[in-house]
This record gives sequence, structure tokens and C-alpha cells, in this order.
Amino acid sequence: MPFTAEQFEILAEKTLHFLLIFKKNGKIVAFNNRCEVLFPFKNNQIKGKYITDFIIDDDVQVFKDSVATLNIQNSILSESFSFVTKDNTVLALKFNLTYHNDLIYAAGIDTTEEYKEHRALITLSKLTKTGAWYFNPKNKEMYWSRGCYRIKDLDPNTPMTRKRGASFYPVESRARLESYLDDLIENKEPYEYTEKIITAKGKEKWVKVVAQPVIYKNEVVYVNGTIADVTDRHNYIEKLKYNAETKHLALKGIQSGLFDHLIKKNEVFYSAEFKKMLGLPTDKDYVPEEIFRKMIHPDDLNKALQRHHENLKKEGNHYYNYYRLKNKKGKYRHYEVYGFRRKNEKGETTRMIGNLIDVHQKKMNEQTIIEGKSRLQAIVNNGFSYNVLLNTEGKILMADKKSLKLIKRDSNVDPTQTECHFIDVMPINFKNSFRHTFNEALKGNAVKKEIERINMQGDLQWLETKYTPIFNDDYKINSVLVSFHDISDRKLAEQAVTEAHIKEQELSNLKSNILSNFSHEIRTPLNGIMTISNIILKDNCPKDKKQLLTFLEESKDRLLETMNKLSNFSEIDIIKNNLNYEEVDLNYIVETSFREHKYMADTKKIQFTLELDESSPQAKLDINLFRLALNNIIHNAIKYTKDGKVSLSINSKVSKKNNYIYVKDTGIGIDKKDFDKIFEPLIQGSEGISREYEGTGIGLSLSKRYIEILEGKIKLKSKLGKGTVFTILIPKYI
Repeated sequence: MPFTAEQFEILAEKTLHFLLIFKKNGKIVAFNNRCEVLFPFKNNQIKGKYITDFIIDDDVQVFKDSVATLNIQNSILSESFSFVTKDNTVLALKFNLTYHNDLIYAAGIDTTEEYKEHRALITLSKLTKTGAWYFNPKNKEMYWSRGCYRIKDLDPNTPMTRKRGASFYPVESRARLESYLDDLIENKEPYEYTEKIITAKGKEKWVKVVAQPVIYKNEVVYVNGTIADVTDRHNYIEKLKYNAETKHLALKGIQSGLFDHLIKKNEVFYSAEFKKMLGLPTDKDYVPEEIFRKMIHPDDLNKALQRHHENLKKEGNHYYNYYRLKNKKGKYRHYEVYGFRRKNEKGETTRMIGNLIDVHQKKMNEQTIIEGKSRLQAIVNNGFSYNVLLNTEGKILMADKKSLKLIKRDSNVDPTQTECHFIDVMPINFKNSFRHTFNEALKGNAVKKEIERINMQGDLQWLETKYTPIFNDDYKINSVLVSFHDISDRKLAEQAVTEAHIKEQELSNLKSNILSNFSHEIRTPLNGIMTISNIILKDNCPKDKKQLLTFLEESKDRLLETMNKLSNFSEIDIIKNNLNYEEVDLNYIVETSFREHKYMADTKKIQFTLELDESSPQAKLDINLFRLALNNIIHNAIKYTKDGKVSLSINSKVSKKNNYIYVKDTGIGIDKKDFDKIFEPLIQGSEGISREYEGTGIGLSLSKRYIEILEGKIKLKSKLGKGTVFTILIPKYI
């Protein structure tokens, strides 16, 4: 429903959006109160000025270029501009610009905070010599931020491709580095590396590249990454000289797992036992921190680094961290780090000595509690009607309230109080398939089964069972969630579709049979007429002439009766030319048809109701033609309704142009694909010896034609097995 003028005015003035209308040359035509903060003038002095008078200089050309692209074919775009407000602050706005009838309609939102953050990120990128990039594996699009171009000493306007990006690395390294990106796209695992590049100006630099996949539906759709200039750091590490013997003596005999981290130099020394425990190289006392970080579980890395940096900055001297590390056997185990920090006069941590402690068993004990919570969460979030959680032996660990109620009622056992196997308390008709399905779930397969049963009320019920394995952190199955969902309605719908298909075939055969029958009905009396006529003309049997004339009369009547059934279809043009239009009260006509069919509905013991329109809707039409059409539809509604009800109603308030007459029934309904067919002649509900509904279907076809002759329409809504609604639209007479 469109806004009223009053509603639009309130919306325009109460909104936080900045709304303006201006010409393509920037001349202001109109604006809402929110825009007053942009203009250092009174309202009556602003109209006629140009919006470029208020935009900061750097954005004026951007505004002109954007507006120049707007035309009838390209009528919408989005762009950001900044303004200096009355109190001399900078306000950044993002506008949606729409071009219409030589005017530009602008709706803007305040993006000042994002603008400040964007500027800050650009400054940070320059200070830290970093850049951002992304790659789209679908369309091969490669994007570099200005920071990336700055690191490569390349013009920012240079189009970027994956091949061009790789060209800055030494030839012998390119294949290896390209494989990192290919492996990420295939395996969905992030990567990072430090490599040498040769910039566009021929300078040698060292860069650190980090890439992270963006996954949608288990497929990498984007690769986001950063690149940092680490030349200074790399050169510094290369120049470092350390006294291995002194460090070895300092660490000798100290508790295993000891490390010594010189923060400023980024040197880390590990004890021999530390390196043996984790499988680090034993031939060097110094191992780069990057190698150690790669051993941290990917899911723990970011948070572990965050805690690390927070520890270095906090008050006091103690240090604590925790994460999972890959040991020499290639398995992840839980570790905790305890350390002591030394600070300089400024309070900055310069050195930390600490110990690495294996706390894997402690974490496993805690995990037992977490698993119990996750099992409960799985039951709550599963969304099925009935849920039972089993251990790997098939014993009930927990169940939802509905399942517990059924188990208590049928087996007189409370699984929350007494340990029991699910197979001992489940319905008998579930047991046949349970063992096999449960064993499949224990193999790690989620399995669905459909089970047919008779419920307590004696009704047929279909249930869908789902067996879902639940894994622990080591990807071992520790339990199975069994869920039950009632799918009886879906099964009934499938059966209805099958029955509808059968009925469709019946209708097709019926149509052929009816056409054949009509051919026979016409041919039989016609043959009789021809034969008797020949006999009379030849005057071979003058004594039987009277009897022959009687037979001839009977054949004639039979032929006329058959032809009359189809006569209306050949008389449409005659009907159109002989209509007798009258101004009538539709309530009266509809009520008359209702009374005519009340006896038929009562005979079938069907509820038949009438609802008239209190406004006495008027129409101008041919009464006889309209009544024939309406009667055919009412007759069919009653005929095709076994039980339930049929309703007849009028409504003139739905439309300003038309009166609506509704004929609703709760009968057999009509399949959507057969909607067009029922208005064809020679169609009926079913055929054969067992058919319940007789008739050729000529009535509905005639009804449609008659209503259309009266400049009306017939609409149909129906659902198979649920009923049908015929809606007749007749133009109002005003």
C-alpha cells in the first residue's frame, strides 16, 4: 500500500536520513530538516544554491563524476561525500542517488565513524607497511589495497591479476608459492609464509603473507589475506649473533619444557626436553617463533596470540596462556604456559622465562562435563518431536519429556532412575530395524528410516527416524541421538498425488469415451432415419407404413435430444446478439438459485448456507444467462461434495468495479494441473462402473462462456481432497 502524503511528510521529517532533491548541475531543489546541519544558512536562503558549495574540495570532483553517469538507463548509484557542518566539523555521508525526470533524489546516512576508521586504517597501513588483498577463485578476480601496491613499489592504478602478483617473486619460488593458494582453495586451510620479492623499482624486500579462506556451503568463495614488509626484521635476525654455549649452560639441568624468550630480539630458546617433547629440531638451541606457532591448533591460534599480547602488557610479572600443540606423534594435546616476565624502566616486557606443562588429561576430564552439555544442546536444537540420546552400547543417557512419558506409559520404566537399553523399551515394530540402523550410526553414518505403525487411537501413523552420531574432539563417536518425526501428513499428501494422477488418467479416458458415445448416439438414430426413409420411399411395405413412421419419429426425437446437449456450444454467437440486459439486485438472483438447490443439498445431508450482501449490490445483466451459469456451478458443488458443506455468498466491498459471488464446497477438490481442463466440454469427475459422479462436464464450460459474455470472470481455487472455491466476478452497475 503506498504512503499517503501525510505519512510521507512525517517519515521525511522524522527520519535520521538526509533527504535532498537537486538538479544534475547540483542546484538544490528540496531537502528535509535533517539536512539543516549541512548548510550554514537559513532555510529560505538554501534553495537555489548548489550542493557543491558545501561538499569538501576533495569530494567535489567525485560528486560531479558520479552525477554525470546518471541517466535513464543507469538511474541508481551509491557514493560517499563529506561536508563541513555549521560547527566546523566534518560529516561523512553515504548517499543512494536516484535519477528521475531530470532530478536526482538523494537519501544519505551518517558514516562519519566508518570514515574515521577507514582513514585510521589507511594511516596504520602506511605506518606498519602492510596491505590487504583478496582473491575470488570463481571469477579469478584479484584485489590489492594501496598498501600492497606501496610495498611492491607499483602504480595503484595498475590492474592486478594472480599471475602479475606472483611475478614479483623469484622464478624458482613461484610454483611453490602458487601451490599454497591452490592448496588453500582445495583443503580450506589458511597459510602464511615469509619470502623475498623484487619490487617494480628493482628493490629486494622480504614480505610476510597470510591467507584465510572464506567458506560458503563447504566451498571457498573468497581468499582474504594480508602482506607485510618485514625486511628490517629479517635483516636483523640474519645479523643476530648469540652465544650457544652460554645459553646451553644456562638452561642445562633446568626442568623440562623450559623456554627463554627475548621479546625485543624475538629470540626464543627451548630446552632439550622441550624440543624432544614437541618434536622440534634438536640440533639448534634457537627455533624461530613462527615454527612454534605453526604447531598451535588453528582453532586456538588467534585467541592464544591475543592472550599472549595482553599478558605482555598487563601489570605484574606473571604470565599465563593455554592452547593445543601438535606433539612429535602428530597429535594435538592441551598445554598450559606459566612464565615470569622481566620489565624495563618503562614497564615494557623485555624477557620472559617460562615452562610448558602438559594438562591434556585434565582437559579430558573437563571435556566429559562439556560433552554432557553438548548432548543436552543437541536434543534441544534438533527440532524433532521425540528425542532419545544413547551411549555406544544402546543405553538411554537422556530423553526429552515426550519420549520419557511414552516410555513410562508403555514399559513402566523411568530411564532417568533406572539404567535400561532403548531396545528393551521401544515399540515392537521398531525393533526389527533398530540394531542394523544403530550399528550404521556407530560407524559414523547419519541414517534415516521410515516406519509405519498403528498408534494408540488405532490410526495409521508414519514416523521418520533419524540416527545421528555425536563425536568428541578426537572425532570418535561417544553417543547416538535417535529422533522421531511424525510424517503422516506428508505420506497422505503423497497418496493424494498418486490418486490424483489416477483420476487424471480416468478423465482422459472418460473424454475419449464420451466423444465415442456421442458419435454412437448420433450415428444410431441417423442410421434408423435413413433406413426407414428408404423403405417408405420405395413403398415396399405399405401395410407397415404407420409403424415405420412411428419408428422414424422415435429416431428423430433421439437425435434431437442428443443434439440439444451440444446445441448451446454452437449458439454462443446467437446468445450474444440476443441478450436482454436488466438492472437487477444480485441478492435476489443468488437467493433464488439457493432455494432451487436447497432440496438437493438436504437430500445429500450437506450443510448448505447463504450469506447475502447487506448493501444490495446492483448489476446489469441477462438474468436467464447469469442464472444458468450460477446454477451449473452450484449444482456441481453439491454434486461433488459427499459430506461437509457448501456455502454461497456475495461481497461487493472487495472491489470498486466488481461484485463477487463465492461458491465454496468441501468436496473432492481439483488438482491444480487440471484447473484449465474442467472448463473444457466433455469432462467429468470419474468414469467406469464404479464412478460416483455422472455428467459430461458441459455445464462448467457453458458457465464460463456465459459469464464471459456478461463481461465477467470466473476464478478457481481448489486443493485436492480439501474442497473448491469458484469466484464469479460481475461488473457493478452504478
